[in-house]
Formats: sequence, structure tokens, C-alpha cells
Amino acid sequence: MLPPNLVSTYQGYKYDTNSIAAWLASTAKSCGYTSDAVTAGPATDAVTAGPPKPGTSTRLKGKARAEAKKREAEEKEKDAAAKSAPGAKYTIKIQDFVPMAEFIASQRKISVPASLITTLQRVINVRKGFGGRLTKSGAVKDELEDQKHGYFVEILGKVREILLPRAKTPAAASAPRDANADKKAEATGSDGLINQFAALKMYEPSDDFMNAPDIERPQPSGATNVAYEAESLGTFEDAIIAMGLLNIDLRRIRSRIRWIWSTWRDRSLDLAAAAIATNTAIDLARNLIDDAMPLIDSGGGLDEILSAFLVLLADQLGYETPVPFDVAKLAREAFDIGDQTYFLTFLALQELRSVVKAGGIPIYKEGSFGYYDPQSDRTSKSGEKKFEEDKVLLMKFSLELITVERGIPDYPVTDEFLRGVKKLAETKQVSFSLVFAAQIFLDIHHILRPTVNQGFDILEKNLLFFETEMAELLKYHQDIKSVKLSANHDKIITHFKANLRWVLDDAVYDVKRKVCQRMHQILPSSVERNRILKMSPVLSGLMLYSFRVQIWSLGIELANEWGSITYSLHLYNALQAEGLDPGPWPDMDVVRTILGDSNFFVGDPPKTPADYAKKLSLQAGMTAVAFTQNRRANIPRLTSQAGPRVIKEGIYVSRMFMDRYVANTGQVDLTAEDVAKIIELSLFEIEGSEEDDVSIISQIVDPEKLQQKKNRSKRSPRTAKLRPERLIRGLMFALEAESLELAFPYTAMHRQGLSLLRAVREHCDSLLQKTFAPAIITQGSALWYVVTWIFANAQTTKDSKLLLEAGVAVREFLRSEGGWVLGLLKGIDKECNMK
Repeated sequence: MLPPNLVSTYQGYKYDTNSIAAWLASTAKSCGYTSDAVTAGPATDAVTAGPPKPGTSTRLKGKARAEAKKREAEEKEKDAAAKSAPGAKYTIKIQDFVPMAEFIASQRKISVPASLITTLQRVINVRKGFGGRLTKSGAVKDELEDQKHGYFVEILGKVREILLPRAKTPAAASAPRDANADKKAEATGSDGLINQFAALKMYEPSDDFMNAPDIERPQPSGATNVAYEAESLGTFEDAIIAMGLLNIDLRRIRSRIRWIWSTWRDRSLDLAAAAIATNTAIDLARNLIDDAMPLIDSGGGLDEILSAFLVLLADQLGYETPVPFDVAKLAREAFDIGDQTYFLTFLALQELRSVVKAGGIPIYKEGSFGYYDPQSDRTSKSGEKKFEEDKVLLMKFSLELITVERGIPDYPVTDEFLRGVKKLAETKQVSFSLVFAAQIFLDIHHILRPTVNQGFDILEKNLLFFETEMAELLKYHQDIKSVKLSANHDKIITHFKANLRWVLDDAVYDVKRKVCQRMHQILPSSVERNRILKMSPVLSGLMLYSFRVQIWSLGIELANEWGSITYSLHLYNALQAEGLDPGPWPDMDVVRTILGDSNFFVGDPPKTPADYAKKLSLQAGMTAVAFTQNRRANIPRLTSQAGPRVIKEGIYVSRMFMDRYVANTGQVDLTAEDVAKIIELSLFEIEGSEEDDVSIISQIVDPEKLQQKKNRSKRSPRTAKLRPERLIRGLMFALEAESLELAFPYTAMHRQGLSLLRAVREHCDSLLQKTFAPAIITQGSALWYVVTWIFANAQTTKDSKLLLEAGVAVREFLRSEGGWVLGLLKGIDKECNMK
């Protein structure tokens, strides 16, 4: 289900229709109207008798009066139960809209809100925009459907006519004019195609119009926990309207995804961020599709409604549409229409059903469905040639997905295309959500053409870097052993390294090779390794995210367990505060900027010898009471029950997708809270205007503004309404802003921090032996202890020789070792951006 604070064109239409039904039923009932028009579930529940007939006495006598009182008492009891039972749902019959409106109009005490009249007109305009053209285009299926055509519009018109004289503000009650309603064309998408749907002159209100504070839907009377919805007629006309409104939403989402990959093509977006934003966009589209599919199914099914909608649009654009005729041929000839209505992609995926039904692991033979040349000029091709090109791409890639579905059930990541193919394997039916995911796959290929495999190039370079880093980490831990820490972490590192190699060696290729071996055949040479990742920048980006976030988590965990970053930062900060010039440490400066001082210091960073040990001890888990001068001698605990303070804040938005793409727990639907977090949790802000194509992402550095942002994120999510494409844009920028933090090699920073502490300990060892008892030095063998000893000495000695010598050691270390972590990051970034 789509989050309630996301709005779509189709959803807005449903809200409009249901709010009309809710106001009519609840208002009429509050005035004493009784009818069987309202049902709760399968049973008649709300009211039991009809409205009083004109000219008859309503005063009852004797037994009839007693029975009426009994019914009234039962009715009140039912009302009370309905009010106390959350989630009660009432279905309002369309045929009773007019009787209820007439009853309400007869009540002098009732004033009709202007919002009801406005909402009525919006629904009328939407239905006329589609329904009025069904018969003319020949899209109406039969005589029975033709008789049903316009029924609901007629009902709504009568309701509006009856209630308009009773509206609160008659002058404002007529439907407001929206500038977008009369637009005949609108440029959309990166390819500059004219919006074909404008030819339908559908009523598509602008964002400002829909979200204006004075444009409200009528609110129902009575219990607020009772849900009302209008009866679904399930007609062909309803299905066409649902498809048309859904296409408006899908067009917007599709256009936003095109923008993402056009921008990525110019190397100004992170691959993982682009992939997550894209797959989330398709996920949102699937929610919209699932919401509309019951009407589409009841009106004839996806195949029939897609065909009819294509015919309807083609007719409006001047194509000859005789009945009967070849819809597939029309779609190929009028390719832009077939493409924008998704009919051609649906047609191509129908061939996949036979492959799924055949079973087994399919081996794609080059040329089986034709040939695809990414170097060719697509714009110069005919509709027939474009369709053939799309079919080759879809079949070639879909067979890879079927191989994953049947041969590798634990594949590391799942995008919406793979998810749709898995559903196809179960149901043997092509779903509309799979069609949309496949269309996005095609759109990305048409934008990137021969550069599409650069997504895999970026993934491969990063995975090779991760593999090298894991090998270096294992080697490093051999020299610095801790009985408590090293063995467990080394197992994790070894397992992670094996997973990297599993992906690089291509398990999908291995499945196909084994199938051929069992059949005593040789795998065709045209079957390349990592085809699935080369053909899908989305899967490559999701795979990159999955491994990035794993190595990020490992690096943060190592830093927390060993204190490698925190303790070395405390020492570096103390040397700077004392003016001992430790030298520049760009690696640590970047870490400190990314993660913020709150991850490393309790309060502000210390600036005096008296505070160095105190702040470090607080970070290590001691309570503040341990440092009070008049604490009681019998205080039982000086350490915090929560334990040491660790690095725990960071990648707020990126973390939202860990369960889905790392734990691979399956689909994660966005909730209203998730939507708010996307906006509120990001510690970055977007400056500039999208209309001017200038957007700058900057980190929030103002402490007061930053705290306000964090406080807002802890409260209930905002109720601001967002269109799906707006959310996608916000998510894209939020993920992009976190890409540096997520990609930063904290495992390497962990090694560097430990190396610095080891250099300090080795340089200061003789002085430590003289200053402290050798037994204490031996007992505190962990490297981070060296900082506590230095701070303890600085706290008690005015001129701490230990701190001075530590400064010498740090300065010498940073002169040769400072900056190499950033060098690793810049190196891999440079490789990935080479064309």
C-alpha cells in the first residue's frame, strides 16, 4: 500500500470519489436518513429502512411505535459499536447517491461545503476526459458496456445539481479552473518527446492546484474511525480511467528515472545511489499499479485494457483505428504510442512465458531473437526495428534472470525486474509491475547505449579494491593480535573476501556451464561472464551498495572494538590544542567532518590537560560522577551501564536499505515514517533550482540548524504531501550526499589509526616504563592504552614529557603515512571515472 503522505493522480481520484460517498452517507445518516444503501462488509449494517415517503404521517402508534423505539435503540448501539471499532468500512452504493443528496437538500439545518461541489466537479471532469471518447474511438467493447457508459457521470451531475443551491459559498462552489487542464502538450523525459497523453485533454491538475490550502475534500460527519468508500462498478470504463490516471503517474516516475541515468551518464551521480533511487522508484510504481489492478482486472484484464487504451490514444492522435484490426501492428507503426502505453513491452514479455513454462536453465544463443547493436543510431530506426531491438534486449537479459531464479536462490541482491521474473515463474502471468520494470531497463539502455556496461566496470573495480583491502586487513591483524578481538573478526573478513570472489567469478556463468556439462555440451563462446551485471547498471549499483555497506559496517565495528580511530583522534586533538603541531592529517580531518565530533567526544572537544583524560574516560564508558570532587566513597559503579560510547551515527538514509539489499530479506515497502526519514534524516540540504538545472548538495554545518534537523527526525513524520517523483528526487540527492561517507574505507582508516598508536607506543616505550610501573604497562597491552597513560601523565604534570614525545612520534608518522587512506579513495574514484 502506498504511504498516505504520498499522492498520485489515480490515488487523488480515488480519494475524491470516496470522500463524496463518505460525506453523502455520513451526513444523510446524521440527519436521520435510513436505507440499505450502506453495507459493512457483506452484510447490511448501517441502516434498515427507507426514507419517509412524501405525504405520509411519520408518527407511529402502539406496537409499531414500540418496535420503532426498539430499532432506534439497536441502531444507536450499532453506531456506538462502529465508533469504538477501529477500521470499520462501509461501502456506499452508487445508485443511492441521488436519494441521499435529495434527503440532505430537504434538511434546512444542513449547509453543503464548497469543497464537496469542487470535488464533484473534479471527478466529473476526470471521467469525461476518458469516458467521453470511448464510444467515438471504438474502444467500447459491446452494447452492454455502451449502456453503462456515462452512468456514474450522470449520477454525479445530478448530485451536484441538487446540492449546489445549498453550498456555503455558491460563487466559489463551481469547479476551479486549472491552468494545466487546457495544455495540449508537455515536454517530458530526457529525450524531449511531446507528451502524447495531452491529446486526450485529460483533467490533470497541477501540483499547486492539488495542494492549495483552500482546495479541500469534504470530511464525513460522525465517527472519524469509520471508513467510507464508493461502490466499485467494475466496468470497462472504470478500468480505462484507472489505466489512464495510472499512466500519468508512471510517466512522471519514468521521466525522473530517465533524468537519473542521463545525469549518471555524465558521471555526476554515484552508481549505487542511482541504482537504489531507481529501484525505489519502480517499487513505488508497483504500489501504484497494485492499487489500480483490481479495477483493471474487473474491466477485462491487463491485455484487453492495454490494447483498448492504446487504441483510444491512437484515435485521438489521428491514426486510423478500424475495428477489428491488428493492435500489435498499430503499436509498432505508432511506436511512441506503443512505448508510452507499455503495450509493446507487454507484447515482448509474452514470449517469455513460453520459456518459463518450458522449465530448466535456458542458454541464450546469440541471434536467437535477433541482434542488438548499441553503436547504431536508434533515432533513425523504424518502429518495427526499434521493437525488434527491444525484444532482443529483453529476452537476452530475462534469460539471465530466469537462470538466477532457478539456479541461485540466494543471489545477493534482488531488484524489481528480478522480483517480477520470480513472480512470473510462480504465476505464469506477466504482471504490469514486471512490464514497468522491464520498460525502465529498456529506457536505461537507450540512454546509455554502448556505455551501459560501465556500471559493471565501476562495480568490478570497487570489488577488486575491497578484495585487496580484505587481504591487507588479514595480513595486518597477524602482526597485531588480540585474543578477544582478532579471531572473530578474521573469520568475518575471510567470509566477506570469499563472497567478493564469488561475485567476481560470476556464479550465474558457473550455473550455465554446469548445465552444459550435464548435457555433454560446450557452453557457447558467445556466453560472456557477468552478463547479468554488465547489462544492468541497476543490479551492478545495488551489488556495489551491498558490499559497500558491509565493508562500511565492518570498518566501523573494527574501529569501535579496537578504538583505533577514536583514541588516535583524541591524541591528535590534544596535540593540536597544546600547539604541538602534529602536522596535517587529511584522512582524519575527512573522517571527523563526515561523522561529526558527536561520534568521538562527549560534548565539545577537550582543550586543556584536565579535560583530555576526563573526556576520553567518558568516551570509554565512565560516568560523569566519577569526576566530581565530592562524590561519595560508597558509590558502587563508576562505569556507565551503557558501556563505551561508540561510533554509531552516519549514513542515515543509506541505512534504510540495508535489510533489503544486504540481509536480502525481500521487499521492503515504504511507510509514511520512511518517507519522513528520507527527508529529515539526511544531514545535507539541496540548494539551487531544479528548473534552472542547478542543484548543489551541501552538508549542514551550523550546529543549531543541525540539532533542529535531528530533533525533527525524532518526532512524528510530517504530513506534507509528496508526489512519487518528488520523493525520488529527494532520495536521489540524499543518497548522493552520503556516497562519500559510505565509500570511505574505514577498514583502511582502522589500520592507519592502529599504526599511529603503535608508532607512538614504540617511540615512547622507554619513557612509559620509567613513568609507570612496568607491570602496568605489560598488563595494558592493548594499543589504545598508550593514550590513557599519556593523558594521565599530562593531567598530573605541568610540562608532560610524554605528551611532547607523543607529538614527535605522531608528526613523524603523519609525515610519511598521513593521507594514504584518501589516496586509496581517490585512486578507485579515478579508475571508475575513466571512460
